[in-house]
Amino acid sequence: MNTEEADFIKEVAGLHARLESLAPHELLGIPEGADAETLKRGYYRMARRFHPDRHYSSAEDGLREKLTDIFEAISRSYETLKNGSAAGEPAREETPEAHPPDQEARAEEQYRRGVLEYKAGNYWQAVDAFRWATRLNPAEPKYWSRLSLALTRLPGKLKQAEEALREAIRLDPFNGDHQARLGWIYLKAGLKKRASTQFEKALKFDPGNEEALKGLRELGSKG
Repeated sequence: MNTEEADFIKEVAGLHARLESLAPHELLGIPEGADAETLKRGYYRMARRFHPDRHYSSAEDGLREKLTDIFEAISRSYETLKNGSAAGEPAREETPEAHPPDQEARAEEQYRRGVLEYKAGNYWQAVDAFRWATRLNPAEPKYWSRLSLALTRLPGKLKQAEEALREAIRLDPFNGDHQARLGWIYLKAGLKKRASTQFEKALKFDPGNEEALKGLRELGSKG
C-alpha cells in the first residue's frame, strides 16, 4: 500500500466516524445557504472523491462499505439542500403537515437527473442517479436499463451493466430493446456467440429491432 492510498483510507475512516454529526452543508464542504451552483460543485467534488465504484479493487477490509455509507450520505445531503431552495436558501424544516413526494415520484426525478447527466457526459453522476431510481422504485425496468447503459460507459463495469440489464429483462422479458442491449454488452466483452444468440432473441420479440440488426451486421463484418 502506498502513502497516498494509506492517507485516503485514514480520511475515509475519519469522515465515516463523523457522518452523523455533520450537517449537509458541512459534509459537502460548502457554506451554509450556498447558491445552487456552489451546491452542485460541492456535490460533484465529493461524489467523485468518495464514489465506491472508483475504489472497487481496493483490498482494504471494509473500505467499500464505508465509502457506500459516505456516498449515500453525500447524495442525501445534496438532495436535502437542493430541495430546500433552488436559490440556495437553507433547507426547509420538515413538519408534520409537509407532504414529501412519494417514492415513485422521487424515483422519476432521479431518473430524469440521470438522463441529463448522461447526455452531459457525466457518467459517474448518471450511474448514481439511476442507482437511486432503482432503489426508490426497483420494479421499474427502464431504470435498470438506463443504469446498465451508463455503466457501460465506465471502465471495468460490464459485469455490473449485465446484472442491471438482466434485472430489466426479468421485469420486462419481452422487450426487444433490453434483449438487444444485452447482446451489445456481450459483444463488448468479446463473447460473440452469446452476443449473436442474444441479438436473435431480441428479434424474436421485435423483428425490426435496429440495435439487434446492427449487432448482427457487426458480427458478420467481424466473422
